[in-house]
Amino acid sequence: MKKFKMSGPIKALIITSVLMLASMFGYSLVKTNGYSVKETNYCMTLTSLQTKMKENLEENKKDVDILFDANDTYKFSFTTYVPKNATKDNPAPAVIGAHGYNNSKEMQLSNFTELAKRGFVVVVPDLAGHGRSDVEIGDYTKGSEGVVAAVNYAMTMDEVDNTKIGVTGHSAGNLDCINAIKAINVDGAKNRVSSFFCPCGTISALFAGGQKNLILGVAAGKYDELDTHYFNSNTFLSGPLASVIVKNVYPSFNETTVKEGQWYTPEGPVQSPSDGNSLGVSSAVAIWNPSITHVGGTFSTIATKLTVEFFYAAYGTPTGMTYLSGTSQTWWIASAFQILGLLCFFSLAITLVACLFEIKKVSHGMAFSPRIENNVVFDDLVEQRRCRSDSALAIGTSVKKSISAPTELPSIKSWKEYVPFLVTFIPLILFPFFTYYPCYDAATRLFSSAYSCPNVNGIALFTLVCGLFSFLMLFVNWIARKLCHLHDGTQVMNPFSFAKVSGFKQLALIFLFSLLVVALMYVPNYIAYKGFGMNFQASVYAAGLPRYEWIPAILFRYLPFWLVFMISNSLLNAGCRFKEIPEWGSTLFIAIANLLPFLLLITINYSTLTSTGQTYYTFGDPSIMIWNLLAPQIFIAVVGRYLYKKTGNIWTGTFVCALVLTIMAVTITRHTSSFMFM
Repeated sequence: MKKFKMSGPIKALIITSVLMLASMFGYSLVKTNGYSVKETNYCMTLTSLQTKMKENLEENKKDVDILFDANDTYKFSFTTYVPKNATKDNPAPAVIGAHGYNNSKEMQLSNFTELAKRGFVVVVPDLAGHGRSDVEIGDYTKGSEGVVAAVNYAMTMDEVDNTKIGVTGHSAGNLDCINAIKAINVDGAKNRVSSFFCPCGTISALFAGGQKNLILGVAAGKYDELDTHYFNSNTFLSGPLASVIVKNVYPSFNETTVKEGQWYTPEGPVQSPSDGNSLGVSSAVAIWNPSITHVGGTFSTIATKLTVEFFYAAYGTPTGMTYLSGTSQTWWIASAFQILGLLCFFSLAITLVACLFEIKKVSHGMAFSPRIENNVVFDDLVEQRRCRSDSALAIGTSVKKSISAPTELPSIKSWKEYVPFLVTFIPLILFPFFTYYPCYDAATRLFSSAYSCPNVNGIALFTLVCGLFSFLMLFVNWIARKLCHLHDGTQVMNPFSFAKVSGFKQLALIFLFSLLVVALMYVPNYIAYKGFGMNFQASVYAAGLPRYEWIPAILFRYLPFWLVFMISNSLLNAGCRFKEIPEWGSTLFIAIANLLPFLLLITINYSTLTSTGQTYYTFGDPSIMIWNLLAPQIFIAVVGRYLYKKTGNIWTGTFVCALVLTIMAVTITRHTSSFMFM
């Protein structure tokens, strides 16, 4: 019997799979504090939620007004975290955490991890139109996008002390928190929200004015890309807004500057409580101005420390727990496991293709071969590579007319090669630098209501414009090479020839193969989300799990934008090869060329922000979302080159990269139209 020998691609796939599983278990272990915190995920209609709440109330005899409307159609998703100290006989304070725009409940990782392990019950919802919650639930929850329902549910839980209900948010989530407070804290209410911590999204704190018996904390990021524009948050403590917030609680305040971290009650300033103790009052306010950006409100050890210390000050250390300093944090370890999973997710595009090309055709089924042979199942995909010499495939490859096939790559040392090269790539690198923000602004005017993902629209238009410009520069490169070789009898290869396929059948096969690769890539995402409540992500950048309802929008609305960009990028990637530069070197160059414009934009924008208190180009979402463009530039360079070398055509890499980037974009942003939730 022939001994089976495991091939390199299969070994790589096994290692990647093990690392992804390790990331899932590690993330789950850390966020639940070694599984001492019980995590429960819910996704149900508002009618079903009301039924469950009534069952809770009948069992525990609590008296809670259910303030949201019933609905039998639309789903509401949320997760509860209950530590061991919280029981029916020993109820604990509860904190409801509302994520921001373009996020999901997983973005409250630092809050639910650190608060739950300190003995607080935590409830984190997917707000309307985010994560797994339908956009329509906002109309049934008093304009709170689901926060009212989350707070109401927490009040019915056995493990929750209804006299100690707090809320915290981030950005738009803060607005939802204040809407919930106004809906719940009405005269005669049986249960009230008694504390609100408002980080990064300071305008929400203004609407808390007039609220009685509320402990309020505000943390305006000094370098918040939004607040700096509206409120000069880099000088927040000495500005008028901070004084207004304090005066809402302490009317006699007459200082020009608010002291950072100072607690004010209606009677005046009070001393901060000692570690783990509560203020012992029902109404107070304190303001901080930490050196963080907008995203840092939920992805920063500084912001997390403030959150922990605020709820300690509001409610003290939960009974049955010992005080744990706000600097003792573990959420970042869980985030590191998420990043590990994200890196493995990207690498699957390579390992899966390598493994699929190991599958042989055999008479009695399928088997794995230790090396690629001519009888592989996906043999038709590599037809192009076998039809001509691989060494011919370089931008503008130049050969004497008497030679039927080139024998080597062009030399970058020749001025006839590096001059067209510079003429091509210098404009390509500079173009995104000047068009990113204008395209973002133009998208708000040009896209119809059918394209209901605002931030995706900005990036989609930008990638389309860059793709079209890249086609232009490919043509310029071709003409420049022709001119350089006009008198030496050298034939210049058409750079668009890399897109040639033998016919529609082969192109269709390549597309189906790419769909298979992407579908297999998302299998671990499904396992991670369903089994461990995990997204592979780095801060706001996530390889989210798409819902099947979004497939029409992904394929027919947004994919065409990325296809235009990816075709041109794949042509440049396949052709940028010279005999003096190793394969990894030219791949690295493409990655750097893709990254450089965005790195320059980020450097200028944020260095100006930290020095002047205002972003250089624009404020808000465009500045924040540009960070999400960094990882894809590396991904498309590495994966595009590998799949080109593997298949001999640019289309496999084009389809795989375009599909992945489109899915990631659509699942990371807010869905604000009913077509997304058919």
